[in-house]
Parts: sequence; C-alpha cells; structure tokens
Amino acid sequence: MDVGDEWEGGIVRRYKRGDEVTARSDIGGINVPDVPAGAVGTVVETTLTGRPKKIRFALETPWGTKRFDVGVHRRRVDLD
Repeated sequence: MDVGDEWEGGIVRRYKRGDEVTARSDIGGINVPDVPAGAVGTVVETTLTGRPKKIRFALETPWGTKRFDVGVHRRRVDLD
C-alpha cells in the first residue's frame, strides 16, 4: 500500500515530482497569477509526506505562453 495523503479506491496516493495534476478550482491571489479550473500543471516540489507544495503551470495568454510556479494545498489539485 502506498503511503501519503490522497485516497483512491482504498489506496493512499502520494504525489511525486513530475506528476501531472489538474486544478480542481480557480487558483489565484495577491502574488499568484490566476489559474483557471481544469488547468494542467506539473508537481515541482512536495513535502516529506508526499503532499504537493509547488505546481508549475504553463498557460497561454495573448502575449504568449506564461510559465510560473504556484504554492498549493492538496485539496486544490487532482492527481491525473
């Protein structure tokens, strides 16, 4: 059995660097660019227990692709 935080079918899932995740809801804030729900990102940094800490998103804007890292809580993203 995997050790971690995210339950899926009775198995606890762990996030790893490089995993793809999807934003469950809009993410944004004072120092955080707006990330729409459904945006796909990549786990850049995790905690020791396997929780996602930073996610890298690449979003298309009228001025081209914008890439940035966002600090998130595990409830804000789904593991793909």
